[in-house]
Amino acid sequence: MADNGSEPPALPTPKAFPYEEYECKICYNYFDLDRRAPKILECLHTFCEECLHALQLCEERPWRISCPVCRHRTSVPEYRIQNLPNNTKVTEDFPLYIDSDPVPQDALPPHPPPMHPALVALRREEDASILASTTTVSTATTLSQDSVSRYESCRNCRRLALTTGCVCVIFSLLSMLVLLFMGLIFVHSHGGPPSPAGPLCLSIASILAMVSAMVTWLLYWLKDRPEHETGRSSASTNASRRNA
Repeated sequence: MADNGSEPPALPTPKAFPYEEYECKICYNYFDLDRRAPKILECLHTFCEECLHALQLCEERPWRISCPVCRHRTSVPEYRIQNLPNNTKVTEDFPLYIDSDPVPQDALPPHPPPMHPALVALRREEDASILASTTTVSTATTLSQDSVSRYESCRNCRRLALTTGCVCVIFSLLSMLVLLFMGLIFVHSHGGPPSPAGPLCLSIASILAMVSAMVTWLLYWLKDRPEHETGRSSASTNASRRNA
């Protein structure tokens, strides 16, 4: 063929690997729908989720990640790599390319990469705020239940005081009438020496009249005032507890 002056035929160019777009350019493992999910960055480069987790740990700020190819920085939603969008072109072909080319892949570690220290601190702050809000709600509920129970106990005490006061007033009035009648009899008794029981009965009757008048005034005062005073006292108690 060289003697005839003809050129030798060109050798066939080897075709590119047909599955290279389905593998991560960092670990060179095929994408899957689990820890090696194909995550696409803003620069349109796609890498597996496992490798992006490792890259995020090297970043000082967990809310962004730099592309290892073009160094473009992509913001990470909520600081979590799994929130990045998947490359739908790759996920639609899964698992056809895996079944047609069953090349053994590298085994993943038994546990996923740890979270970024800044993300751990942020999660601790969120848990602390949630715990504080829950404690505040439970404390407010306890205080409200305590105030209700105290209000009910105050109302029961008020009813008992009113009942006791009414009984005392009735007993004082009846005793006053009896002693007054007896004292008048002893004072105006005829045919005998004056008895000291008359003035004594009248004195006791006057004392009982004063006692009944004072108890009656206390009953009116107790009946009209506690509704407002109880609310003020419970509010002041709750305020002092919250300040404490």
